Amino acid sequence: MSFDGNILRKVTKELNETLLTGRINKIYQLSKYDLLFVINSKSSKKQLLISSSPSYSRIHLSEMIYEKPDTPPTFCMFLRKHLEGGIIEKISQISNDRIIIFDIRKRNELGDMTIKKLVFEVMGRHSNLIITDDSFKILDAIKKVMPFDGKERTIFPGAIYRIPSSDKIDPYNEIKRDEFLSKPENINEVSFLNNFIGFSPLIAREIMYRFDNSKIPIKEIFSTILDESNPQIVLSKRVKFYYASLTHLDAPIKTFNTVNELLDRFYYERDTIDIIKQKSKDIVKFIKNHINKAKTKIEKLNKELINTSKRDILKVKGELIQANMYNMTKGDSVLVCINYYDNKEIRIDLDVKKTPIQNSEKYFKKYKKLKTSIPYINNQIKDAKQEMRYFEELLHQVENASLKDIEEIKDELIDKKYLKQKLIKPKRKKKPNYETYYDEDGIEILVGKNNIQNEYITHKLAKHNEVWFHVKEAPGSHVIVRKTLPLSETTIRTASQLASYFSKLRTSNSVPVDYVEVRYIKKVPGRINSFVTYKNNKTIYIDPDKDFILKMKRK
Repeated sequence: MSFDGNILRKVTKELNETLLTGRINKIYQLSKYDLLFVINSKSSKKQLLISSSPSYSRIHLSEMIYEKPDTPPTFCMFLRKHLEGGIIEKISQISNDRIIIFDIRKRNELGDMTIKKLVFEVMGRHSNLIITDDSFKILDAIKKVMPFDGKERTIFPGAIYRIPSSDKIDPYNEIKRDEFLSKPENINEVSFLNNFIGFSPLIAREIMYRFDNSKIPIKEIFSTILDESNPQIVLSKRVKFYYASLTHLDAPIKTFNTVNELLDRFYYERDTIDIIKQKSKDIVKFIKNHINKAKTKIEKLNKELINTSKRDILKVKGELIQANMYNMTKGDSVLVCINYYDNKEIRIDLDVKKTPIQNSEKYFKKYKKLKTSIPYINNQIKDAKQEMRYFEELLHQVENASLKDIEEIKDELIDKKYLKQKLIKPKRKKKPNYETYYDEDGIEILVGKNNIQNEYITHKLAKHNEVWFHVKEAPGSHVIVRKTLPLSETTIRTASQLASYFSKLRTSNSVPVDYVEVRYIKKVPGRINSFVTYKNNKTIYIDPDKDFILKMKRK
């Protein structure tokens, strides 16, 4: 993992600069393992996220907006009781290990000043958040470890918190570090990992890469990389991040001003993707099933359509039976005669239980059935293709949806009778959860992320002289610029960025985006989603830019 002791050292330094002497205003438990501390510090409000998630354990300041649950869990209530209103007096890291401790001063119910310690161990699936008194007596923990669990330490109310023991070298202890590095046999990745506390394979690999590709002494390389500050995300096949330059990875990078900013961006995107995947798993399966059903139906109908091409020969057989009745009797199983349309001999199967006239009528009946079925089959194919396109667009919307967007898509499927309504008290319908952005000129731009939002912003909210943007001939968001023509180049390019990014073409280059006044937008009657037609449009070609979108001002 990238979040090693060296990362935590940088985070601790930045937290000391930002949160020291700050007052804990509010504590929220966002999920089973994620807690958000709102802290008033130096005339501003900061958010500190602490996650003991088995997958993405970390601690960092956050600028993101989180959904806060109405009812706090028991552990959150306990933290609120003991820490809210408290002053952060000290923030420290244990050696270079992945353990950070907050000393928080607060008066108790009797008015006496007390110190509580909030201990966070950033250790992957063993991560834990523990609150103790000033003597390290455990008051509570987000993950309790019972004495009989067979673990090295007990993490349970009443037990004494003990820091995990380690005989490794603190890499920031220069004397011990240099003594270790003086021995040539110690200069390798495995040795670094086995002997330096808080080291990850990432920094061990980087140190050896710099050593192998330069004439710089190993002690100097260590000193340089430990003191370095160049927070970056490396966009390699498996995305990595670190506080220092990772020169051994040959891939594009994205740099940040602080390690906290880097962690906030990296984990928010990773967390959001995972949560949405989990929440949308069932609906994605449902949508894909409907797409496959529509495809199967279209294939079956096309076969039926091909089969109708045999209708004319059925008519000919009926006519030939009529023409040869003089030579036929009931009980004949076959008629062999000359087809007067091509002067070739033809064999016509007969039903031995039917008279010649009845056999003739049977062939005419089959002919008429196939003939009259053609318009019906064509309409069925048209409907199936429309339904398939509808669900393909829904799938695109789900793949780019927020949690609220997914709920709206579910509501849409319920309204259209694809999903059954759960037997719960119906809630009053809220305004669709469309997104609002502002360009550099302060112009308001609305973005619909699903059919409900697209319908609302285009056909109910937008004025007739405002401007509508959409990618050309591909599924995507409706984008409304809340201003009349003419638009500045800045506004046109910003709206086009939004339309291209929130579309199926977001990974393409030179994406065509049409824009036109709302007055020229017409709904397609009878369609089951937000399909529209338009005229008098202009087109701009643009390369979707994810970083541009993420930096935009949002309401």
